[in-house]
Amino acid sequence: MAEELYKMILVDDEDEVRGRISSKISEESGFSIVGTAGNGYDALELIEKHSPHVVLSDIKMPFIDGIELATIIKRDFPTIRVAFITGYDEFDYAREAIELKVSGYLTKPLTQNDISKFLNKLKIDLDNEFKEQYNMEILRKRYEASIPLVIDNYFSSYLVSSSTGRNEDIENLKRYGISLDDTKYLLSYIKIERRESYWDVVEFEKLKLSVRSVINSILERHNFQHYSFMFSDGIIFLVKEKGKFFLRDIDSVYYEMIKMAEKFLHVQIDIGVSNLHREFRQLNMAYEEADKAIGYSKFLNAGRIVYINQLEDRKPKILSLSENDIKNIEYNVKFGSETELRNVIESLKLTALRDSKSVTNFRPYIVNMMNVIVNFSDSIDADLNEIIGMDILQKMIQFSSLEQLFDWVLSILLKLRELNLKTKMTNSQKLLDSAVRYIHSKYADPKISMEIVCEELGISVSYMSLLFKKHKETTFVKYLTSVRIEKARELLRLTGDRVVEIAGQCGFNDVYYFSHCFKKYMGVSPKKYREEQNIS
Repeated sequence: MAEELYKMILVDDEDEVRGRISSKISEESGFSIVGTAGNGYDALELIEKHSPHVVLSDIKMPFIDGIELATIIKRDFPTIRVAFITGYDEFDYAREAIELKVSGYLTKPLTQNDISKFLNKLKIDLDNEFKEQYNMEILRKRYEASIPLVIDNYFSSYLVSSSTGRNEDIENLKRYGISLDDTKYLLSYIKIERRESYWDVVEFEKLKLSVRSVINSILERHNFQHYSFMFSDGIIFLVKEKGKFFLRDIDSVYYEMIKMAEKFLHVQIDIGVSNLHREFRQLNMAYEEADKAIGYSKFLNAGRIVYINQLEDRKPKILSLSENDIKNIEYNVKFGSETELRNVIESLKLTALRDSKSVTNFRPYIVNMMNVIVNFSDSIDADLNEIIGMDILQKMIQFSSLEQLFDWVLSILLKLRELNLKTKMTNSQKLLDSAVRYIHSKYADPKISMEIVCEELGISVSYMSLLFKKHKETTFVKYLTSVRIEKARELLRLTGDRVVEIAGQCGFNDVYYFSHCFKKYMGVSPKKYREEQNIS
């Protein structure tokens, strides 16, 4: 942190308490109050705006209390510390606070000495956390001390060795206490964004060690049994199934991994996730699934966490073209310029001409290139017959030379590129449209939540958040609230129902919270709004 101040948001429903605490927190304490709120809902908006290090909240407040606010923060903003202000010593509150692992308490009435001691302890904790997370040498030593390098070697050897060699690796891993035969597991393949500052091989390897250490600590904190090892140009994590809601819980942990890597290491990571598997013998299958998911993450616009079971089912293809060649074509159709795509096809054409010895070699190239076109057109939901102007099988038998094949392939890929530029957001937009339709049909249900909508649509919470942020420039909660308020406006204008009845019809259990949200959205209370509409 160097000499920067830690940002704090203060939440208390009493103006006097907020003012008194704010006046007692000076820059000498190491903290700066960047925002104050009178309730938990306003606090969440300030958190999104300021990204504080600490939220200091009263434990009892209207609408949502400190415990519920802390629960939301721990779920959606896992890097933020939470501390409580309380004049209550009820056991239930204390127990819930302990389970949330809050960073401390301030007990009313508050004195300058109490606040100073609290801030001093909190600053020491934060300083140590930042020092530990930023010091890559400490992270490297933690890694070396906790996971013997020999285990990494056995895992890596298992994925690349023959069946005989794999049996030996299994026995060696079991001797080190590693077992995959007792419980189902997910394999997660993590790729790290390689920026200019990490082009050096040694520096990039240090960064990988740091990312691995941070992720290990997160999984340990959430009590997930796991194993990790370096493989190829990424990191593999095997996480064992735990509990009835394992898939839901691990999704929030993956999201925490991404945010922690961004905050402490200033790097982006992408995570490809396999299906659930069991036993060592399925490890290769799990790796292939996770690798495929991460490979198609940008290609399918699937977000930073990519689950293989959320991708379209694809039959395996046997291609003479290398996997890198295929990905290179796909990437340039998706993201490259017309010139870059032409250069890729021209390079493949020269290689094919060099390797071809007779006309009998033409057909394999035709089949391979057709597979590339079919796979890509399927991935963007393009009507290939319409683009080609005939059935693709009929087209295959018309080529008499490699030059003719590659010229035609380039013309089709250019058309697919143009089509993709116009429709690349179709899949994500369809999902978002489904979510919006669901909200508009269920807004009157006070129990509706992002988790319920995600379960209905079969997508993760993190991906749903990405869709609303990217396409609606808002959050799920804000959008739901806006729908409810718009419906309330209509009912206030067109019916004579009481305000409390309209609140219930629009999904608000609490009429006071409804009035608060309506005034915040419209600038006037529901009663005042109705009066103004009647006047006009």
